[in-house]
Amino acid sequence: MTNEKFYLTPLKKTRIRFTIRGSRFIATLTPVADEETASKIIDQVGTEFHDATHHAYACRVGSGSAIVERSSDAREPAGTAGAPMLQILQGSNVSDALVIGTRYFGGTRLGIGGLTRAYRDCARLALEDAVLRKKEPFAEYSLKIAYEEIGTLTRLVETLEGTVLGLNYSDSVIMHVQLPARESEAFKQGFNSICRGRGVLKEL
Repeated sequence: MTNEKFYLTPLKKTRIRFTIRGSRFIATLTPVADEETASKIIDQVGTEFHDATHHAYACRVGSGSAIVERSSDAREPAGTAGAPMLQILQGSNVSDALVIGTRYFGGTRLGIGGLTRAYRDCARLALEDAVLRKKEPFAEYSLKIAYEEIGTLTRLVETLEGTVLGLNYSDSVIMHVQLPARESEAFKQGFNSICRGRGVLKEL
């Protein structure tokens, strides 16, 4: 699970290369904001190294209960490629990141253990070479409130280092807010105190 206070994310793309018993590995680590971006980068790397044997990958986006994790062995034996790289990302508290392990088969089979170690090294060595930065997880909420509660709730959000992202007006007000995840409990308590059961809070 991602650290509650912060997680790490790569600042820019990093690429490392190494060879094991004739098989050439190219590890590409890059920051990603969502699954769609990750999918495009996977396709780009596949095109760049179109003659490679495999393009396994692991991806983590987001934090906490909203984190999305994906991995693929790319026709390597099940559990030998994507999962080991994902485990390295998890253990290193890294998210909003994609690592792709590209392999050119060298003619000598590495075996289950050898493949697992090689793909784990793809993620590990790329992270060691990367510039990582701390990133604080945020939570977003949609609030249905009365008009007279706008000012008080805005001040609460600002006090908790958050931002009001939008307001929609009708018979009531829909307020979209973002604040540090570490302040979620304080925000929910403040919201309930201000609205006294009349408002509706939905986590996005």
